Amino acid sequence: MSNVPAAALVNKQRKHFIGMGAPLGYVAGVGRGATGFTTRSDIGPAREATDVTDERHAAPPKKKKDDDEDEVDLNDMNYDEFAGYGGSLFSKHDPYEKDDEEADEIYQAIDDRMDEKRKQYREDRFKREIEKYRQERPKIQQQFSDLKRDLTDVSAEEWQSIPDVGDSRNRKKRLAGLREKYTPISDRILSNGLGGGGMSSSLDPTSGVASMLPGISTVIPGTMTNIGMLTPTGDLDLRKIGQARNTLMDLKLKQSSDSVSGQTVVDPKGYLTDLQSMIPTHGGDINDVKKARLLLKSVRETNPHHPPAWIASARLEEVTGKVQAARNLIMKGCEVCPKSEDMWLEAVRLQPPEEAKKVVKLAVAQNSQYVRIWIKAAELEVEVRDKRRVFRKALESIPNSVRLWKAAVELEEPYDAKILLNRAVECCPTSTELWIALARLENYENARRVLNKARDHIPTDRQIWITAAKLEEANGNEKMIDKIIGRAISSLTSNGVEINKEMWMKEAVGAEIGGSILTCQSLIRHVVGHGVDEEDRKHTWMEDAEACTKQGAHECARAIYAHALSIFPSKKTIWLAAAYFEKAHGTRDSLETLLQKAVSHCPTAEVLWLMGAKSKWMAGDVPAARSILSLAFKANPNSEEIWLAAIKLESENNEYARARKLLGRARESAPTSRVFMKSAKLEWALDNKIEAHSLVCEGLKQFPEADKLWMMKGQLEHEMNRIDEARSTYQEGTKKCPESIPLWILLADLELSLKNTTKARSVVEKGRLRNPKNAELWLKSIRIESSTGMHDIAKAVLARALQECPSAGILWSEAIFMAPRPERKTKSVDALKNCEHDPAVLLAVSKLFWSERKLQKCRDWFARTVKLEPDFGDAWIHYYKFELLHGTPEQQEDVKKRCISAEPHHGSLWCTYSKDIRHWQEKIEFFLLTGANKLLPPT
Repeated sequence: MSNVPAAALVNKQRKHFIGMGAPLGYVAGVGRGATGFTTRSDIGPAREATDVTDERHAAPPKKKKDDDEDEVDLNDMNYDEFAGYGGSLFSKHDPYEKDDEEADEIYQAIDDRMDEKRKQYREDRFKREIEKYRQERPKIQQQFSDLKRDLTDVSAEEWQSIPDVGDSRNRKKRLAGLREKYTPISDRILSNGLGGGGMSSSLDPTSGVASMLPGISTVIPGTMTNIGMLTPTGDLDLRKIGQARNTLMDLKLKQSSDSVSGQTVVDPKGYLTDLQSMIPTHGGDINDVKKARLLLKSVRETNPHHPPAWIASARLEEVTGKVQAARNLIMKGCEVCPKSEDMWLEAVRLQPPEEAKKVVKLAVAQNSQYVRIWIKAAELEVEVRDKRRVFRKALESIPNSVRLWKAAVELEEPYDAKILLNRAVECCPTSTELWIALARLENYENARRVLNKARDHIPTDRQIWITAAKLEEANGNEKMIDKIIGRAISSLTSNGVEINKEMWMKEAVGAEIGGSILTCQSLIRHVVGHGVDEEDRKHTWMEDAEACTKQGAHECARAIYAHALSIFPSKKTIWLAAAYFEKAHGTRDSLETLLQKAVSHCPTAEVLWLMGAKSKWMAGDVPAARSILSLAFKANPNSEEIWLAAIKLESENNEYARARKLLGRARESAPTSRVFMKSAKLEWALDNKIEAHSLVCEGLKQFPEADKLWMMKGQLEHEMNRIDEARSTYQEGTKKCPESIPLWILLADLELSLKNTTKARSVVEKGRLRNPKNAELWLKSIRIESSTGMHDIAKAVLARALQECPSAGILWSEAIFMAPRPERKTKSVDALKNCEHDPAVLLAVSKLFWSERKLQKCRDWFARTVKLEPDFGDAWIHYYKFELLHGTPEQQEDVKKRCISAEPHHGSLWCTYSKDIRHWQEKIEFFLLTGANKLLPPT
């Protein structure tokens, strides 16, 4: 009674169980035989209706006590001496009101704003860190990129010869999965089992057990061989077991030899033929084909007059190999859409040749105004006569088709073509191509009349005017060319045609290619200044000339230079550009003619006078060169360059007395350090060392800061065996000119020649202190240590040098070949990263490929080096030596010619020969051949 509610005690009419939950498993009326009912919401899915769960009338869940909600974590880890026990300041069941939501939104907006302030900086920093990380730790794919590029040179034979990857496991592990494991059983156990076992009325004929059983005769399928044991016995005959197994295996192998893919009694050739017929001709999935066919069928039924649907359906069947179905579909489409040109053309394409002619005949009958159908009909014909007949019928139906007229004219002889074109221009008077084609077939007078008529019908086309100018040039009427082009510009402008300079320049290039040089020049003159501002004319015209030169349109470039010089006759830069152009792409006569005009307009331009004198001298006309230089003296009386050019002219032609006289006059009228140096050099070359020494001393009195005079004085004293004087000269020179690196190197070489290695080290060290971050002095220090056998010290000095001069190409090139052979490739990659466009590094990489016998790569890198720096003589010497050993005579001659035209002057190896006083009269070819002959291939 403790569970009875209080209301039931007060009211006797009210039952005590009302308001209480039903007992578990209670079903109303079950005591009087009622079964009750259960809905799907009570039992859930996939349950029997009679399977009533105990939770059907489960009591409502109990609420947690308030003590549990307010329970505090009193763990020592949650305690702080200042703040006490940690926990939430507010209860988690407090209501979340609108003010709280608004406050959270404000705080979130503030956080987002603060985050945006440093977002860009944070992203940039992250990007820099990622790039730095990738540079320091490149991916495996990047590390092997050069090796992957080398795979392009691997031939098919080399690729096939690569051995397969072997299994690195030992023999026992490799064969563990292949071998079957057997447990040995004694013969006694086998015999007892066979003797006492029961007999089976049937056995598997493919098993070898039947032959082991006494009294069983086993017949192998396909044979009548009886290999069973006829006499029952309890003993096991192992010999007969082996024979039976061998016979069974032999029969199985014979059966397998007559089978294809496990099927017996099959003709192999017929089987392969069947397989070939089953291979689909398309690469798609069969389900996709079915979907596409169904979709296209739906399109055709929805809109049967839509030609692309029929064409796509036919092509789908064609791709899947059902050509006849495609033909049937397209012909049905032609019946539904008889006016579709594309439909008929597709039908003609799908049909065989004889049927195609019938189809195209139907197409022409229903669509006589379609040009492409007529052209297709002509293409189907084999004989030229039949093609002509088709085109003439087509022109009867479509007389205004330019395409049909052109196709018909191409099949005719010149006389008949002329007749056709006369009719064509009547039917198509606005076709420029037809008018020009007719003019080309006519004689001069008739061609002029034809072009005049064409201008009347088409007053806005420039092609007719240009063709008229070419016609006049071809017939020798040169005076009319400029008039025609001028009239063309004015006529087109009056008819509202915009004069596009780029288009007219292209026409000029085309005229030059066609051989119409005068027309080309006239076009350039009339349009080169069109649309160009006055202040930009010079710059724009120079760019136009360079662009034409790159395209190979030399006459256009020459015309642009001529027009620019007519507008700016006193501009030295334009004359120089034109002179260099003529030197590279013109003749000697054209260059000399241009230079004569140039010096008349720019008499103070020394370089123009010198170019003219050199041109005469190279041609062997020394008196003319002298006369040019004498005129240059009058225009530039105290020019050092002209004095030195005259001296070089006389000395090169063995006129030493005249050269001495000129040098004396130059020292009096225009004394410079170069004049004194040239004077001393001439005397030194003529083996008059005392006079040369006195001239150098005289020059040093006037020009004490001329480092080359100090060098010459020291070298002369060294050759005269005045060692102490040479040392003092170099020391005094380094004091007067501390920034002259060659002086420091010459002083170190002097000490090395006397085997004073310690003094040489100190000299170079002192030079490095005076000239920090100088790669040449660092290189000298490295080579001093290497020459004395101190390779470890040399590597240490090299490391310090690269730290101080990380972008010095000569140091990196030295580092490549100082490294061990396996590390050279890595070192070369580092060198290219630090100084990619340095000629010394490119030369070192070329030599590295040479040492590895990668000849084509070596040749490419040599070509890249001399293209980057044609003045680098060392690269030419190595390049020529390489071609001497591995190239053809044509390649050797090409390198030699390119070197002579480049006229190199720099490079340590090159200067070894060119600066030698014994070779003072030698040419470029001598230095190239001498250096190549003495050079050893890299190792």
